[in-house]
Amino acid sequence: MKRIVLAAVAASLGLLATSAALADTQTLATAGAWKAFGGTSNDNTPVCGISTSGNGLFFSLKVYKGDEEMTVQLGSSDWKIKDGAKQKLAMRFDKETPWNATATGFHFSDGDAGLEFVVKLKNLETFITEFAGGNKLRINFEGSDVDSWSAGLSGTAAVTAAFADCIKKRL
Repeated sequence: MKRIVLAAVAASLGLLATSAALADTQTLATAGAWKAFGGTSNDNTPVCGISTSGNGLFFSLKVYKGDEEMTVQLGSSDWKIKDGAKQKLAMRFDKETPWNATATGFHFSDGDAGLEFVVKLKNLETFITEFAGGNKLRINFEGSDVDSWSAGLSGTAAVTAAFADCIKKRL
């Protein structure tokens, strides 16, 4: 079943076609600290995602209609980041090979600083498999005085199924 969900996510992204308001999303499923959501982004683009937040921190995976990649966003109410600034990071699920990225700084609509990077379609199935099947997520920020992050992944399998369903139905 898990393999079917993951294949549906990857296949749906491959079929997406290109299509100014405030984001309007609804929670589709909640499991543990994680939620799946769907709706529209700030520019009215259809979006499906998974997120968690707490203690001033935010983490999300988002797929926008028309994209052939998944956007990963991290945020903190304590960060001071300039828009466009680059930050190297390593994200690891359990003891899997780290996902290394150079994230770009931006600010969320509430003013909190964030970082974002993308996972290309060709890598999406592996990423989602590790995310949905993992126990712990750890993120290290290279060359920065920002503390490492860690988060439990309990519930990610359930919200990943709702995420895949959102992509299939909405995008």
